[in-house]
Amino acid sequence: MDIYCPRCGEPWDIGSVQHEMTPAEQKDLLTGRGCSRQCRTSPPSDSRRASIAVGVLASCGDDLDGAAALMEDFAA
Repeated sequence: MDIYCPRCGEPWDIGSVQHEMTPAEQKDLLTGRGCSRQCRTSPPSDSRRASIAVGVLASCGDDLDGAAALMEDFAA
């Protein structure tokens, strides 16, 4: 399952987010700052995935598994 970046809409595997990202990178991704330095310096995307991610992450908070499951439901 994937978590979408709320700035650019890039999909991130939930395992990568949980085990490979630093806590600071996770916080940036989950609070809407973006998934990378390049993502944070470009304007936010108006893609459907980015829009979905904003709403799902706001409603799920720290529940990454729940957020990934909801994003998967919306992507279908």
